[in-house]
Amino acid sequence: MELEIKRVAVIGAGAMGTGIAYVCAVKGCDVSIRDVNEDLVKRGMGKIREMIATGVNRGKLTPKDAEEIVKRIKSTTDVAEAVRDADLVIEAVFEDLDLKKKVFKELDELCPSHTILASNTSVLSITEMGSATKRPDKVVGLHFFNPPYTMKLVEVISGKETSDETRKVATDFTVSLEKEPVLVKDTPGFIVNRILGAALGEAIYLLEEGIASAKDIDKACVLGLNWPMGPIALADFVGLDVVYHSGKSVGDALGEDYLRKRSQPSKLLEEKVKAGHLGIKTRKGFYEY
Repeated sequence: MELEIKRVAVIGAGAMGTGIAYVCAVKGCDVSIRDVNEDLVKRGMGKIREMIATGVNRGKLTPKDAEEIVKRIKSTTDVAEAVRDADLVIEAVFEDLDLKKKVFKELDELCPSHTILASNTSVLSITEMGSATKRPDKVVGLHFFNPPYTMKLVEVISGKETSDETRKVATDFTVSLEKEPVLVKDTPGFIVNRILGAALGEAIYLLEEGIASAKDIDKACVLGLNWPMGPIALADFVGLDVVYHSGKSVGDALGEDYLRKRSQPSKLLEEKVKAGHLGIKTRKGFYEY
């Protein structure tokens, strides 16, 4: 019988952790949120109360809904207390692999045997996190996007040891939150940050080389590619430290061969062209038309 996720623990009360906790509570889960000290926990709970108030003010929640959501969320600084009865734990701590492996090792020791352990990492290896546990088959990536309460996408990442059952439970859970899951094999950056990192990196190189101003690079992408925001402005919005560390992490993990190959069209694209599968014009490309 497939595990039903009713109790969720979120480790980390920052922007992502609080957003994920809120989304889970809104959809009826009992939620425990934990951080390392009382100040961080209080700040996180304050953010959740602001989200609830905003939902009421915008007519998305009734005052009764708000009351019920507040009752479903508990906060603590004690990891054991947070995860004691959890069906699913979602880790949302700083993007440092050694730290995450340490967290996963502790979670593995404290959680019930049935508990699925998930990471909200945007770029780091799910397989390596799973290796810090005695239940790598129950370790999965659940990459929510910021802010979790409005962004629909969740990347569901399978590590090398993640079981089909764990992937299915995790995927079904994201659907129950009214999110849209995409299934991804474990690779640095997954889908979105692999593509986004390349785009932001190239835009910043154009700026560095003096090819165009930041304003014109952004204008070109907004008007020429129909992006809602230009890549330079987006880098500022995401945080240049996040862009730097994510890009470095993906580049270091994939190595020089990856970087060299990306300067030329892929073998797959070459094969498509040689086969005459050119896209809409031939009614067959990567899709059929």
